[in-house]
Amino acid sequence: MLAAARRRILPLPVGALAAAFSSPAAAADPAVSHLISRCGLSPATAARAAPFIRLASPGAAEQVDAVLALLRRYGFSDADISATVRKFPVALVSDPAKTLQPKLVFLVSVGVSAPLLPRLIALSPILLHRSVKDHLAPLFSALREVLGGSDDRVVTALRQMPFIARCQPKASLLRAVPLLRDVHGLSADQVASLVALQPAVIMQSPDRINEIVDAARRVGVEPGSPMFVYVFAIFTKMKPATLESKVALLRRLGFDDGSVTQMIRRYPAALAISEKKISETVGFLTGKAGVSLEEIVPYPTMLVRSLAAHSRRCAVFAVLRRAGKRSGQYRLPVALVSSEKRFLKVHVLPHADELPDVLRAMKGEIPFEGFDGPKEEPKPASKKKISA
Repeated sequence: MLAAARRRILPLPVGALAAAFSSPAAAADPAVSHLISRCGLSPATAARAAPFIRLASPGAAEQVDAVLALLRRYGFSDADISATVRKFPVALVSDPAKTLQPKLVFLVSVGVSAPLLPRLIALSPILLHRSVKDHLAPLFSALREVLGGSDDRVVTALRQMPFIARCQPKASLLRAVPLLRDVHGLSADQVASLVALQPAVIMQSPDRINEIVDAARRVGVEPGSPMFVYVFAIFTKMKPATLESKVALLRRLGFDDGSVTQMIRRYPAALAISEKKISETVGFLTGKAGVSLEEIVPYPTMLVRSLAAHSRRCAVFAVLRRAGKRSGQYRLPVALVSSEKRFLKVHVLPHADELPDVLRAMKGEIPFEGFDGPKEEPKPASKKKISA
């Protein structure tokens, strides 16, 4: 009966369901009303799911309640249930004990519990109809092999890339691993680290894998080197044309090939930011802040910090300079990439009582107009005594 219902309903276009729901008859449909009032579904989702209930076996409404009770026991919220039903309405008339629960039990047994479990099912509800023996168990076995035999790593990978759960291990999941290991020489630990950093790598085609390896080599990072997995993970996220465009931009900004290579090897994520941000940040650093290109190269993390943060810190030093203060033997590039806690401890708090404007500058209340900008008289320190 369920198979017949699926054959009769699935070919219907979504527009037909929407049109049906917009009519007074659909609004008064007992199945729609039941799904809205007792199951917490939206009217649109209820309208999409109602035909499955009407065409299923007698007692379908009770079965729907049993399905929803099961899902809620596993941590599904109304939003999770709505998302699941919207994509896979037939789940509502599936046998909760024989069809649905075995999948949920298996996923929980390998460490996939709420809130990840409802999210995983809501994104890929077809998993509720996949075989534990033929799909889920082989999938998790393959993921353990790729990630070093740990369920925790598998769960971490699923949290980052839930769509992996839909993969067919033999068809797509394990193509990248032998190539990285046997052709490009990565160790099992390096492959595991790479997949943990960027789970999508296991979905790449052999041609794409080779393309990324070649791109890493062109910036001086060989497979097996300590930075390779980080460079590979970042390059996986970018199209070849995007990568080439960003490298070309750095050259136009004045960095030579050796400097570009050095920055990528030190901090690959510097290429993950937009070209606009790269241009604006380099312009600020070399223009207003007076940092040279040579000083940026050893500290490429400066490129990913926000301009607002750079501006506030520079404003602090501008206040100190105008007041004739020296904040130790600091180097501006080092100060710009230090943690906020350290920056406050070294450059702000030692002067806060005598020169309250450093706190105002740190809060962004004094704009940075360059170290040779208009002078502003610092406010006098408060005379108020601090009780012991």
